[in-house]
Amino acid sequence: MIDGMRIDGMALAGVAGFCAGPWLRAAIVRHAVPGPGARRSTCPRCAAPLGGSAVSGRSRCCGVPVGLPAASVEIVAALACGVVTAARDGPAAVLGCWVVLCGIVLVAVDAAVHRLPAPLTAATAAGAGVALLLTAGHDPAAAGRAVAAAGVAAGVLLLLRALTRGGIGGGDCALAPGLGAAAGRDGWAPLALAGVTTTVLGAVHAVAAAVLVGRARGVEVPFGPAMVGGALAVVTGAGPPG
Repeated sequence: MIDGMRIDGMALAGVAGFCAGPWLRAAIVRHAVPGPGARRSTCPRCAAPLGGSAVSGRSRCCGVPVGLPAASVEIVAALACGVVTAARDGPAAVLGCWVVLCGIVLVAVDAAVHRLPAPLTAATAAGAGVALLLTAGHDPAAAGRAVAAAGVAAGVLLLLRALTRGGIGGGDCALAPGLGAAAGRDGWAPLALAGVTTTVLGAVHAVAAAVLVGRARGVEVPFGPAMVGGALAVVTGAGPPG
């Protein structure tokens, strides 16, 4: 049963997630552009500077919708942060909510243009680092597990990148430490579960994409959404340290 204090925390996290939504949408609009390092700075219709249009979701010049539908990102962010806070508290909740918020942007961008921009993966890792600093004072063991998990996750992705000859993107490798820290904070078993979940989600996505296009060879499937999904599955419901 969820107590009153937990419900208050869920509500607060939900409000924070909703308020962060416009800025998440802006990040999606600016980064969902093909090409390494590319960023959108003008309206796709009238070429006017985006400015606050990326936040509001509508061009101030021509009125055309910009990015995802109004309130969609806000609602997803609010619900996701509420779910994380229902399962976690303290620094673990902070870490989980940060990964959720970054994950929303990462999934949207990777699904749209098949890339994970460096500023977004760096923000995920930086937020995880701050959460670990908050954790280290009262639970150094958890902080140590998270750091070790981040290293393992990065190592595994780099190995897969080498074995697949670039089949795993550099952005996926850069994202791995932040997600690994979040998933492995509670032990090796949750980290392994995140890895298995990521693999299953990636395989399902690949099969579905192949079925939709009618062929398996040459179909490119972004791996970022599966990575984020695997980490969040653990962050929102991992058990005790493994």
